[in-house]
Amino acid sequence: MRLDLLGADGVFSAADAAALGLDGHALGRLLRSGECVRLTRGWYAVASAVPHTPEGRHVVTAMALGRANAGRAVVSHHSALLLHGLPTYAVDLDTVHLTSLPRPCGARVANASSRRRGLVIHRPAQGLDVSSAAEAGSDPSLARTVPVAWAVVQTGLVHGPESALVAADAALARGRVTAVDLARAVDRLAGHPGLAPVRAALPAADGRHESPGETRTAYLLRALGFEPEPQVELVAEGRRYRADFRIRGTRVLVEFDGAVKYADPRALFQEKQREDALRRAGWVVVRLVWADLADAAEVRRRVRRAIGQAAA
Repeated sequence: MRLDLLGADGVFSAADAAALGLDGHALGRLLRSGECVRLTRGWYAVASAVPHTPEGRHVVTAMALGRANAGRAVVSHHSALLLHGLPTYAVDLDTVHLTSLPRPCGARVANASSRRRGLVIHRPAQGLDVSSAAEAGSDPSLARTVPVAWAVVQTGLVHGPESALVAADAALARGRVTAVDLARAVDRLAGHPGLAPVRAALPAADGRHESPGETRTAYLLRALGFEPEPQVELVAEGRRYRADFRIRGTRVLVEFDGAVKYADPRALFQEKQREDALRRAGWVVVRLVWADLADAAEVRRRVRRAIGQAAA
């Protein structure tokens, strides 16, 4: 059996398999052999089509559930963000989110979301323009999604403003949304619980932030009362450098270091040279890592101390 014939991007239903002559026994053999995997009730994938990451598994499961509910619901929230290749933060990768499509005039509309293990189908969102629900790819059999701006705001409603900002910054940087798109999505979702923090946070979305870590650093600095200016270009000792952030009105730079960046000793040496040059030019550098972002009091103390040192 040619597994490449089973569904779009290797995702298929039991009905798809049956159409190719694979009954339950044949499908069971493929599952036992590890050639195929079960994604959710009645839906499967060719094993080679399932990435070995939680995000990748979520994507293929969302594709399956989106196709299973085609015509009734579209992929939404962080599931839509992942289908569009956007980063997420602090989301539940074990649960796929869909949003029901608006019903025809006069049709009965559910007042609450429906839930089962691994899936939430939200009630129709007032004002959702079905015609603007973007395709996750060019193949019409693939799952449809809400517009990216909607997915950003919906993610914030469920998982908080930082989750919304991480996706919003990346979407802005890639030209997937505009600030106007985000503002309109906020207005369309007015009245949903949890909207106020998202509405307050999204005006600060900035495509100049180059990673989720930088987005979260900026969010924390603003919440602590500082004014971070991202991607500042500086000249020190005749060389041009770029810093993640400058605290506006000071000579303090804040740098976020994510995953191990300096496994190569040469990279570590070059970074030390860069920082030494900036310090000799009168800049005070504060370095933050992921763990620091969970300790607001310590970050406040370190930045304030740096401001004092720079002013001395």
